[in-house]
Amino acid sequence: MNSRRTIVTTGLLSVIFLQSGLCARDYEPTWESLNAAPVPDWIMDAKFGVYTHWGVYSVPAYMTNVYGQEMYVPEGSKKQPGRGMAVRKHHEENYGSIFEFGYKDFVPMFTAPKFDAAEWAKVMKDGGVRFAGICLVHHDGFCLWDSEFTRWDSMDMGPKRDIYGELAKEIRKLDMKLLATFHHARTYGHHTAYADKFSDADKAKLDVFDPKYNDLYRNPDTVTKRQFGTEWQNKISEVIRKYQPDAIWFDGLANQLANGVIDEPRLLRCIADYYNKGTPYVDHTIIMNKLPSGRTWNFPIGFGLRCYENGRDMEPDVRGDWLIDRAIGYPWTWVKNKRYKQDSSYHIVSLCDLVSRGGILLISLTPKGDGSIPAEEVRIMREIGDWLKVVGEGIYGTRPWKTVAEGIGVDQLRTAAADPKRPGQVKASWKFQTLEASRGEAIRFTRSK
Repeated sequence: MNSRRTIVTTGLLSVIFLQSGLCARDYEPTWESLNAAPVPDWIMDAKFGVYTHWGVYSVPAYMTNVYGQEMYVPEGSKKQPGRGMAVRKHHEENYGSIFEFGYKDFVPMFTAPKFDAAEWAKVMKDGGVRFAGICLVHHDGFCLWDSEFTRWDSMDMGPKRDIYGELAKEIRKLDMKLLATFHHARTYGHHTAYADKFSDADKAKLDVFDPKYNDLYRNPDTVTKRQFGTEWQNKISEVIRKYQPDAIWFDGLANQLANGVIDEPRLLRCIADYYNKGTPYVDHTIIMNKLPSGRTWNFPIGFGLRCYENGRDMEPDVRGDWLIDRAIGYPWTWVKNKRYKQDSSYHIVSLCDLVSRGGILLISLTPKGDGSIPAEEVRIMREIGDWLKVVGEGIYGTRPWKTVAEGIGVDQLRTAAADPKRPGQVKASWKFQTLEASRGEAIRFTRSK
């Protein structure tokens, strides 16, 4: 063997792999190791992303995306008495008694005849987004990909299609990064949240307590935390292996970690596997670190990309890399006669505000049960995209200007933020001073890298 030729060839290959970003990583399943994973430039350059809340709950299209929990509110229950009883009443008036028509019975109705992955990707691209995806599985536990770990998925039931697989191809065709969001940590006990309110006789008649459907409803009385945690991890690892998403977002982890439903060693192994093998590119993948309403981060601060749902509980003078996710219109699902209180101008102003402070905007679409995207949402996305075609240079690939904001309002905001009596309770209800009192420099809100 010519050792000199071997050394030269190896060296050339090393240069090629380094320049292309292809290289082995070796993050350990510890927070100390994983905290070293950087937030990749691509997502900080992207500034604008989109995903969807769409699934079996889009079929009844009433009030909430947790229809499958609220429909089982017992009569006289004081928990969620307004929304819960409204959902149950609607259900029984339109579909029959919860003892005769359970949530599982919506699955055959979820055929999504108008779902067109290419059309969805086009709406996303026309909106000017740079990364896109869907909620692959919500709290109800129904999966929108071809999974070997459950029969309750879009390939085996309902649409009989690999929804995420089809959409992933179309998203990448249009040169957008691929996002996957997982909300199934909360599936454990989700449908049986009101179990203690039902008599044994009623439980015997409800499908959520029927062992035949326990692989969907995941009743804690018959499924151990260990069993559920294994299934939770298997599904995530499967998506990583099959589709290699560039970014992952989790919902509901903080409480489930605290309750022992998801154990930390399992979570760490799952994250390390994603960062090491998620894509063939070095330090390309990213996980969002959500701050839920309970004000406990999913992961330790310092890991991942901070995410504030609707900007809730965000530091008034937030710094560093961060993201806000919100629906294009509420609630977080399609409902009949849905009203859109925020038009495209609202989302454009929000995007400018977030980008000027170093943030990213992630919007959720709410497609209809038949798989079509509502015309109003198509219009809003198109108008945002048209605006970005004109001024995108000041959004994409930028970083905050050296002075994000100034004036008396900023000083008040910082003072209030430091008040130990009001942690997390600060609201900017005052008006900022006019820019006539600025430092005499040109007014701008971003800079190039």
